[in-house]
Amino acid sequence: MAPTVASTDTPSMPERTGTCPNCKQGDLITISLAVSDRDLTFTTCHLCESKWWYQAGELVPLSSVIDLVVKK
Repeated sequence: MAPTVASTDTPSMPERTGTCPNCKQGDLITISLAVSDRDLTFTTCHLCESKWWYQAGELVPLSSVIDLVVKK
């Protein structure tokens, strides 16, 4: 699946356009993928490299994503 570029004003809304909520300067890159039959979205700032994971539109910790991958 090809990555899509999207930006956001807040980490809870990865589909919105805008700038990084942490550095206020970087553009966000958002990649959607399926892991263990779950739809996940990874968002990172191109400038400061802040990262977020979402499941069903909700922010989830990296440990939850790792658990999904390990269980597979």
